[in-house]
Amino acid sequence: MWIAGFGFLSAGAVISCYFAFEWLGMERRRSVVLSLLAGVVCALSACLNLSVRMSGVVCLLFLAVFIPIVLEPKGTWMDIAAALSIAYAQYGMLQVTSGTIFRIEFLSLFFRVMLMVLVILTACGICSRMSAEFPGKGWKEYFSEQKFPVTEERKGASDAGRLMAEFGIYLAVYGGCLIVPAVTGLYIVPVMCLEWFAFFAGLMLLDLTISNRKERITVLAEKQYRDDMQTYMSVIRSQRHDYNFHVQTLHGLLIRKDYEACERYLNELLRDSIEMNQILPLKDAAVSALILSFKNKAGLSGIRMDIMIENDLSQIATNVYETNKVIGNLLQNAIDETEMVLDKSYGIRLSILKRGEFCIINVSNRVSRLNPMGGYQVGRSAKKGHEGIGIASIQALASRYGGVVYSRMEEDIIFFVAKLPLRLYKEEL
Repeated sequence: MWIAGFGFLSAGAVISCYFAFEWLGMERRRSVVLSLLAGVVCALSACLNLSVRMSGVVCLLFLAVFIPIVLEPKGTWMDIAAALSIAYAQYGMLQVTSGTIFRIEFLSLFFRVMLMVLVILTACGICSRMSAEFPGKGWKEYFSEQKFPVTEERKGASDAGRLMAEFGIYLAVYGGCLIVPAVTGLYIVPVMCLEWFAFFAGLMLLDLTISNRKERITVLAEKQYRDDMQTYMSVIRSQRHDYNFHVQTLHGLLIRKDYEACERYLNELLRDSIEMNQILPLKDAAVSALILSFKNKAGLSGIRMDIMIENDLSQIATNVYETNKVIGNLLQNAIDETEMVLDKSYGIRLSILKRGEFCIINVSNRVSRLNPMGGYQVGRSAKKGHEGIGIASIQALASRYGGVVYSRMEEDIIFFVAKLPLRLYKEEL
């Protein structure tokens, strides 16, 4: 009986850790090894000559230290909170179940052990079926930041901080409520049934909440795509409309034989045409529309934006929404910073280049502060109306594809560089 109790205590730790890591999308081999390590340590609690219940408390304390250490190099506090919550919830459910089954005295020990094995296999089977719906890496981005560049209409409208706080509270309540019966020793059948229902219902609610956020992001992505395309087509229609006036003006100047005025007019027309043609090489019209909208926005603030495109982004690993997210965040930050600078002669410079197997998106502008990124912290911003999460969000996005986003200073000019990998063959969206 004593050996079986500690055996299932250890098995509970292994299963709980494994599915908590699985929920975060950790590489399977690594999650198996780490889960087995947690099980071995929990099994060693038997050497402390403690009761099964006290050993369970020791195991919970161990998991509270072990999981953050494992996730700390790359995981955020939300990753740690989610893993701990799910691990605690499942561990509490399994411990209450084992404690309840082993207290059924009218069943033989062998039958109770076999029943417990069946229970563990059932729990693993249900979790394995549900694992297809687990969010995986990057799940917290749907709560921790805006998916799209901030526009004047959307500025200040982000509810990311509130959503993240609410989800964090839900995680804490979910894990805490399921672990309380195990710690207090409420090993009775009604509690066991409630634990099972609460665990799987809560896990499903977690998945549904994230799925809802994903769907909302998809709707916003489609809306932004339509808005960007509408902006792009409006500019094209405007150019087509203005073309007739340009032709009539040039024709009138030629009839009057005012060749100097005609030359000046052609130079102005050529300059405007060159600026418009700068963004035409891009494959996706939505990206062109976004850059054009930011160029117009900068112009309204008296800021010149120079654009140099040597890569059409046809092979970039990110999709069009993610590409817009990177470019939009960088340009928005550049405009916000340049508006605070007295000397706007440098303007904003955007270049999109290809270097080896990477696409380089470079945005530079003059700053009013000495290295504004020197004291940067996620969630804090010195700019009014900003949450300080734009750069962090695109850094997380780039890292998912094996890229990087960083900044460097040259005197009072800051350069933001997004280095994103290219693919030889890219599926059409």
